[in-house]
This record gives sequence, C-alpha cells and structure tokens, in this order.
Amino acid sequence: MTTSRLGALAVVFAAAIAGCGHTRYLVGTTIPANEDNLAIVETIEQYRAFLIEKNIEGLLLLASKKYFEDGGTPQANDDYGYDGLREVLTARLGRVQSLRYDIEYQQVRVKGNEAEVDAFLNGAFELQSETGERYRRVNDRHRFLLERTSSGKWRFLSGM
Repeated sequence: MTTSRLGALAVVFAAAIAGCGHTRYLVGTTIPANEDNLAIVETIEQYRAFLIEKNIEGLLLLASKKYFEDGGTPQANDDYGYDGLREVLTARLGRVQSLRYDIEYQQVRVKGNEAEVDAFLNGAFELQSETGERYRRVNDRHRFLLERTSSGKWRFLSGM
C-alpha cells in the first residue's frame, strides 16, 4: 500500500471512531438516557416518592387534566377521570399504614407528546381493614401513560 492510501485509510478510520459515540443508558436498564427518557423517569420517580409519602396533592399535580382509568373491566362504574382521582387516592391511601414501592423500568416509548412506560412493580403494602391490618404484595407488569404539556413537563394520562 502506498503512503497516500494508508493516510486516507487512517483518516477514514479516525472519522469512523470519532462518529461512534457510546450511548448512555438509564442505570440498570437498556433504556437510552436521552432528555425525554430522563424527564419521564424523573416524573415517575416523583410519583413514587409522593405515593410513599401519601401526598395526595403532590400526586394530583402530576396528573394531566385528561387523566382517565378504565379499571380494566368492561363495566363503566369503576372508570374515573381526573375529577375522580382525588377520591380514589384519598380512599386507597387512607387505608395504607406502610408502603414499599419499587419500579423497574423496562421500556420507554415516546411518540410526539405522549409516552408509554413499561415497568415491573414490586411493592408491599400494610393496609388497615375492617377486620384488622392486612398485608398485600404487588409483583406485576405495569404501563404508565404520560403526556408532555405545553410547558414541557410530563404528566400522567393513566397508570397512577
């Protein structure tokens, strides 16, 4: 090979190496640590902290005015929107004596101003009931739906 060809190869190789940036990931995941994903996970972590604190006002601040839960059943009587969210949170969190709630993030998908986050929830609750204290564990897959507001903040559409 001639010196000019080696020089040209060296330039191409150097350019290829320079163009290969390492993708950063959210700790413990394969989710790219880009601006949207970081902001979305930060919002969900705020939710988790407010839930553990049983901070209903904080939780409501994280909910979109378009929030809606269908209860996962065909009946409409267990569906509620933003206006019903306070009542649901008050009733449920009012029974919680202690709480451990961990979120393992599996996937974040952003399409325009909406995001879907698939996660695995691992939690334990000590609940006050009419028959005394009860313990309940949660180990399940979960999907959070969020929207980006006009101010750039992420708010929950469902999944709280």
